[in-house]
Amino acid sequence: MKYRILLILIILFALSCDDSNNTPTPSTQALFMVEINNNAIAPAQVTFINESVNALSYLWKFGNGDSLQTTSEENITHIYNEAGIYNVSLRVESPNPDLYYNSLTFQKTITINNLPVKRLYFSDRVEGKIKYVALDHNPTPIIEEFESATLNKPYGMAMDTSNGKLYVTDYAEQVLNRFNWDGSGQEILMNTSTENFSSPIGIIIIDHKIYWGQPNGIFRADLDGSNLQEFISIPGEFPQDLAYDYIHNVLYFTNDLDPESGGIWKVNFDGTELTEIIPDVWGAAIEIDPENNRLYYYSGNEGMYLCSLNGDNKVLFDASNASKWTWGMAIDKETGKIYYPNRVELTIMRANLDGSNVETFIPASAEINPNAIAIDTYR
Repeated sequence: MKYRILLILIILFALSCDDSNNTPTPSTQALFMVEINNNAIAPAQVTFINESVNALSYLWKFGNGDSLQTTSEENITHIYNEAGIYNVSLRVESPNPDLYYNSLTFQKTITINNLPVKRLYFSDRVEGKIKYVALDHNPTPIIEEFESATLNKPYGMAMDTSNGKLYVTDYAEQVLNRFNWDGSGQEILMNTSTENFSSPIGIIIIDHKIYWGQPNGIFRADLDGSNLQEFISIPGEFPQDLAYDYIHNVLYFTNDLDPESGGIWKVNFDGTELTEIIPDVWGAAIEIDPENNRLYYYSGNEGMYLCSLNGDNKVLFDASNASKWTWGMAIDKETGKIYYPNRVELTIMRANLDGSNVETFIPASAEINPNAIAIDTYR
């Protein structure tokens, strides 16, 4: 009896050690990851990184009518020439097709975009609103506007393209506003209760900080309005609009003429070599094209000027807006155009960067009263 029990135990132990009875049959799993070049803008090449397990063959369907059958587990590339939303699927064949824990199909949705459409934003001084048009070569620009905007004298405007935020100063209300690029989420970052903040005019974004002019200097803060500090002290003067030469690390600004001394000024970004390069100008808007040694400024009694960065070779290229202050300018480098308001004729003008081909971009029939201007390159 003992021997019989011992034999049974030996047989049971041997069976328990038989790996063939304990190891599960390997499953087949379909899986892929995606990498898209050209910022997902058509035409874009998409790389499908095949991470499938234990598959014999692969059927790719790219969501645009194209498909590919292959026995290779290598990564696949496919070019999408048109923008759209594509549902991509991978179907794999398994050596054990009836295994209930197989996952033989994997799907992923990808989005291919059109070229981004640049927007030209501008403030309407009469209506107190922010408006915009797409720079999409439409011969008749279509004007749209932010749903919420409460503004009085919106003189300064700057776009933070990295974060999709539009900053707008309100001189009359002494407020700095921030909007999302689509007009939502209006915030007041600074107002009359903010210490050391008053009468803001021009504003600019430089290296993740906002800079603006107000009486007695140029001030700066973080993008959320915190850590306000005086950047460059200029006692007795009132910097108006600002422009930044990122090649030479120089800040340019216009200066109020009454009761201050006026002029076009520049200062190194470390605060040294504060220099008046063009005296006796009642300045408002300013913009620069550092690659081509060009500086644009509005002179209150004369109109739009173009000169070199050191103030030489001044050319009055548009006098049609003389006597009505222009507070905004914006350069579109890709098309080689500069945009600016004409508050005499209540239009928005544009010209080539050399000052030639001055033309009306938004006509008086649009019934606008433009003031500040900014371009969003990436939205």
